[in-house]
Amino acid sequence: MTTMTMRQRITTGLVSAAFLGGTLVAVAPAASAAPPTTPAASSADASAARPNCPKTTGVGYYCGYYKGTAYTDYGDQGRKVKEIQALIKASHYSGRLAIDGDFRNDTLKAVKWYQKRWMGDSTPDGIVGPKTWKSLRWDCAC
Repeated sequence: MTTMTMRQRITTGLVSAAFLGGTLVAVAPAASAAPPTTPAASSADASAARPNCPKTTGVGYYCGYYKGTAYTDYGDQGRKVKEIQALIKASHYSGRLAIDGDFRNDTLKAVKWYQKRWMGDSTPDGIVGPKTWKSLRWDCAC
């Protein structure tokens, strides 16, 4: 091992130790200052995950993103997808589903779950057409 290599290792070790030491000092006060989690806070977080979608006159259940019923399927994006995602989450869907307006795999799986569970489809297609929109808007377990 050369002298230069040894110096580089020592310098790297000292810099790493200083960095980690500074990080631990900076993080420790914030971590100790955080209040303990209580059961009440946990239940509040769980209810916050389920969107509020009240039934409205003329529209049915509405989560605040989109009032229409346009054909929607895999690859679509926007407010109508957010509305579908929120309505399904409000229907007690426990799978992974973000309300992000992006109709991808998680949304497809959730739509198929809804069609099978709440509409009685034996072969759900994952497409949100007139029948699925009608069910989401008027028969939703929101």
